[in-house]
Amino acid sequence: MTARDIVVVGAGPAGLIAAREAARRGATVTVLEEHAEIGVPCHCAGLLSIKGLKDLGVPLSADFIQNQLKGARFYSPSGLSFTVGRREAVACAVDRSMFDKFLAEQATNAGAEIRTESRVENVSRRDKRIAVEDSLTSISAGVVVDAEGAVSRFVETMGLKLLESRGVLPALQFKLEDVNVDPAYAEIHVGNKVAPGFFTWVIPLGPDSARVGLACKGANVREKLESFIQGRFGKVKRTTVSSGRIITCGPIPRTYDDNFIVVGDAAGQVKPTTGGGVILGGMCAAFAGEVAAESAKNRDYGAVFLEKYERLWKSKLGGEFRTMRLARQVVNRLSDKTVDKLFKFVLDKNLQEEFSVKGDIDFQGGLLSALVKKRDLLRILLTAAPDLLRFRTNLRGY
Repeated sequence: MTARDIVVVGAGPAGLIAAREAARRGATVTVLEEHAEIGVPCHCAGLLSIKGLKDLGVPLSADFIQNQLKGARFYSPSGLSFTVGRREAVACAVDRSMFDKFLAEQATNAGAEIRTESRVENVSRRDKRIAVEDSLTSISAGVVVDAEGAVSRFVETMGLKLLESRGVLPALQFKLEDVNVDPAYAEIHVGNKVAPGFFTWVIPLGPDSARVGLACKGANVREKLESFIQGRFGKVKRTTVSSGRIITCGPIPRTYDDNFIVVGDAAGQVKPTTGGGVILGGMCAAFAGEVAAESAKNRDYGAVFLEKYERLWKSKLGGEFRTMRLARQVVNRLSDKTVDKLFKFVLDKNLQEEFSVKGDIDFQGGLLSALVKKRDLLRILLTAAPDLLRFRTNLRGY
């Protein structure tokens, strides 16, 4: 049986960042990826903030960047719209396959070993370590970092709670060619007729191509997406299709145990408002790599030591996740008529200017808390759903 300090299960962004950070600190790290190729298949819309990429140690000169965007246009159920953006680019559309390969190169350059076509069959604790078994080999590790994604096979096995199933939504996305889009702005279309429980997105890759997708709850995701594309673009050429899951429930209650750490989508470290998990999940994964390497150095793989990982990510992001989850719960309770009223309120008060100045793609808590303090906006919400008052109390705590 091979011995390693750390085994990472899953070579998505969170797993690769955790591996990179652990290897940089001198730990012996093996990443096990079930697919034959890093970054394939793709399950992500691929819109990432420029600031977030810098925070993750990813240069903007990399080949995976397909387009840079200044902001987004939001569309209500009745067609009202406003634009949030800045003069300079704030986000990038990326080729996720190439992005993941870039992170894999960073991890291997740091000293991590990556094995593809290595599906983990079992993990079990043995003599204060943990055994990881795939179809060919068995590895003894001090810590396993579970980065499997939204469908983890080992979180529950290791004694932790899974993601709330009601907060995991099916998603579908097409790449469209020969379309007319503004390359500087993404589009967000909301409403129960368009995408109940979430929204539809249009991410331009240039003036004539875009990734268009949606997630929804209680409806057929393909039918909803086909209907939207027909109404927005008519008959268009489609070159690729990808599917996945959008996580809106926030993090699981506990993300560590003896010999075990959970990161990224598997841990629910995803923005409940937008479903984006690469940046914030990557930040959490960096903490995971740091703490796992420290545990290996001290030869202490117990839950008491690994709890430091959760303290670190909650200190930086816990309030953000909670605020965004509450905001998602509020929005999901609103009718299309109320959503239209909110759009009209934003336009009448010219709040899009405030959103453009104060908004942050990844850290949304500050702006959400500021919005709750606007009495006219709160009156609209309370008129639509009086029991939302408790959400205001919780949001103001952040």
